[in-house]
Amino acid sequence: MDTRKFPRLGITLRRAMLGAAALSFSSTAFAQSGTPDESLPESVSNEPAGEAIIVTGSRIAASGFSAPTPITALDQEQLIEAAPSTMADALRTLPALTNTSGPQSNSGTTNGGQSFLNLRSLGRERTLTLLDGRRMVPSALTGSVDANLIPSALIQRVDIVTGGASAAYGSDAVAGVVNFVVDKRFEGVKLDAHYGLTEHGDNKEFKATGAYGTSFADGRGHFEVAGEYYDTKGVEPIDRKWSRQGNTFINGPAGGPTRIISSDVLSVGTVGGMILNGNGGTADANAALGGIQFLPDGSMAPYDFGSYRAGSQQIGGDGVNTELYQALARPMSRLNFYGRTQYELAPEVTLFAEGLFGRSRTTYANGANRHQIGNPLTIQADNAFLPDEIRDQMLDTGVTSLTFLRHSRDRGLVTTRNNATTYRIVAGAEGDVSGWHWEAYYQRGQSKQDNDIFNMENVPRFLQAVDAVENNGQIVCRSSLANPANGCVPFNPFGANAPSEAALDYVLGTSHSVSKLTMDNFALNASGTLFEGWAGPISAAVGAEYRKERANVTSDIDSQNFAWIFGNPQPWSGGYSVKEAFLELQAPLLRDVAIAQELDINGAVRVTDYSTSGSIASWKAGFSWVPFEGLRIRGTRSRDIRAANVNELFSAGRQFTASVTDPFNNNVLVRGIPNIAGGNPDLRPEIANTLTLGAVIQPIQVPGLSMSVDFYNIKIRNAIVTITPQQVVDQCFGGNDFACNLTERDAGGNLTTIFGTPINLSSQQARGLDFEVSYRTSVGDLIGPDTQLSVRTLASYLDKLENVVPGSPPIDRAGEVGLNGTPHWGGNMQMRLSSETLGFFMQGRLIGGGSYDNTRTSADLSLTKIDPIFYLDTQISYKLPVLDRGVELFLDVRNLLDKDPPIAPAAANIAMATNSSVYDLVGRNFRFGVRVRY
Repeated sequence: MDTRKFPRLGITLRRAMLGAAALSFSSTAFAQSGTPDESLPESVSNEPAGEAIIVTGSRIAASGFSAPTPITALDQEQLIEAAPSTMADALRTLPALTNTSGPQSNSGTTNGGQSFLNLRSLGRERTLTLLDGRRMVPSALTGSVDANLIPSALIQRVDIVTGGASAAYGSDAVAGVVNFVVDKRFEGVKLDAHYGLTEHGDNKEFKATGAYGTSFADGRGHFEVAGEYYDTKGVEPIDRKWSRQGNTFINGPAGGPTRIISSDVLSVGTVGGMILNGNGGTADANAALGGIQFLPDGSMAPYDFGSYRAGSQQIGGDGVNTELYQALARPMSRLNFYGRTQYELAPEVTLFAEGLFGRSRTTYANGANRHQIGNPLTIQADNAFLPDEIRDQMLDTGVTSLTFLRHSRDRGLVTTRNNATTYRIVAGAEGDVSGWHWEAYYQRGQSKQDNDIFNMENVPRFLQAVDAVENNGQIVCRSSLANPANGCVPFNPFGANAPSEAALDYVLGTSHSVSKLTMDNFALNASGTLFEGWAGPISAAVGAEYRKERANVTSDIDSQNFAWIFGNPQPWSGGYSVKEAFLELQAPLLRDVAIAQELDINGAVRVTDYSTSGSIASWKAGFSWVPFEGLRIRGTRSRDIRAANVNELFSAGRQFTASVTDPFNNNVLVRGIPNIAGGNPDLRPEIANTLTLGAVIQPIQVPGLSMSVDFYNIKIRNAIVTITPQQVVDQCFGGNDFACNLTERDAGGNLTTIFGTPINLSSQQARGLDFEVSYRTSVGDLIGPDTQLSVRTLASYLDKLENVVPGSPPIDRAGEVGLNGTPHWGGNMQMRLSSETLGFFMQGRLIGGGSYDNTRTSADLSLTKIDPIFYLDTQISYKLPVLDRGVELFLDVRNLLDKDPPIAPAAANIAMATNSSVYDLVGRNFRFGVRVRY
């Protein structure tokens, strides 16, 4: 690695390696035995003698083999201490997974109750989630798996491979693999339950998990089952001071930054409607009608534009605080079951079967049916509901129509209900023959998402209903004059309580869509020793798989006609099949010689044939070198792939709303622009070239101490991207014709629509360093008999996260904590004291500071830098003197110091004062619970 190419990273890496080497070289002797796998928790490393351990990242089982690929492992105890609420929350505490999504604000109208893992901030679609080394059926059309599907009671550990692993596991493992490893030999009963809430009394949470395992048929069979129920009530934005103040960006006045941050930033308009200006008359006549609002009873009052106005926003006054629309933490309930059984049919053959069922439901507000400056209403002078005073003024001054703004919520906010159901069954056999272990299985899975969006405005109906006129003394829709049987019911927009129930029934409705994903997977794998080499056994793993994935999406007829104000999922179906074969080899080259106590090499190749894009190969080569006891040097070089998922290939489209800064119109921030996304069946697989190099230090003079540092460099070409609406506008402004063809504007040059289609357009690169330090020791009777102390620190330095789109300059997002959650530094520090009766745990979480947007300067934004933040969590537990100390009470406090998130407004259509994917939004949170083991 040439560190001259990136000096910041070179200095960091050299300092870490020099410090580590100094400790290692002070070791007093060369050991004669292999070093245990330092990447695994103690409970995993201490398997029964002679039992093979399969380390995630390799298909080869071998006791004591340390994989060349960096692996972070967390056992069940570490997971429930890091975050007792959900598995995904626990994993989000790791620096490499900080940008993992969850049921927080601004996560759209789909997948609202699910959490998708995102390694290296390269996108959730580039993280492969496994259960016991096998794929899971995707939980979303994007191919991602909900990390909370798996009941936590039977999870023995979670392995995180922070490097490419496509040669071992196939497509999607570009950023790495997260493998949930089940305890297949659990015996006994586990019962856990807790209740939680914040110090504000909200975010009320209840979780109960249980597991039971037993052997039968004189130990030849084993059965286990687990279940989990979780319910949280969420947090409303009005219940936190920082989230109800309207902190966001607004276009600044001349002579200063283009956009300034301020509190009390409101959207121009009101719930009962307001006249922005007139049309058709002179400039003075048109302006004279502007700034009139309608109160709930329909009466008129002057509209206050606040202390400052820019485009569709204002500071203070009578506008609408859209920040109050979406919950900070969305309510959700979830129920999961998992079961597994196995039976030894013969001494060398075992049959097994497992099943999983998961169901989640979440209901949350999205916002109002908004007609803003970007999509205003037009009120004609002959509108039957128009007050006489306004109509007379229009007639007297030659004004023919009014531009009218309204945040309609006559029956409440637009609300989404998402029901997600997943099932998975696996049946197979495994055994041993002539020193080789084999496994064959079939897997079937299905995910279903029922998505309903209530109180949605049917735009064609609404526009007809608002255009009401008088006819023979009756108020009717203008459209009914030509078609009396069209069913239109006139809508009075002048006042929050003005429209009739019949009018609301006519213009409001429910958008309904159902998406189903199915996966069928056949696999045959084998691993064992080929022959004895001069330094030890030469081992291999070989296998073949067939996988078929298919998606089917249905939607209501109004969605198909793009009638709703947003959403409008289109029906589509599509799928693909994959045939794969792989070979992996592991060979010890040297043992106990002058230059090496151990030197192992590992290599793998996989050939994958997609029905959509043809054949492609992935491979890896790695080494693990122990020059002397206490120091291990490791590295891998791999070629990894990601094929397009069914949504990227076949989606017929869905409508979102976007906010963009329009450089064609003096960089005015425009909200509510329709953004229509669809699929592309011609997509080719992404190809990533990955390099990892690192060292593991276990100085023999400090028993229990382990340290590691690993460098990674992931370069992706033919990256599948859907250019963001802002990128489309910026690239069009820069002269990119392709981008200009993705926009539509009206005669006045105002944006009306932005289209998004995934293409193999860009290249991406992620580069950085991972650090880990752990220490374990006995500290006597500090808090009780046989007190054990364990300390673990994980840190990551993100040096580069670059995206290159042809026709535009490279954009490096490393160091952003506003627009994106990609700080240079992130860390997690844990300390645990445990005895026979007491336990104490403390965790510190660091999210480094950085810039709001690396592409903007102080001339563009008044907020350019954001400070780091450090969260502190703690847990204390006590084992009661019953059931042989098998009953444990605990108190967990998350965000002990009650840190509010920094003000870092999200670039979203709904205002949000901070980056909800990175920071803690709810404040100090208490959980009280009990754990039972017997």
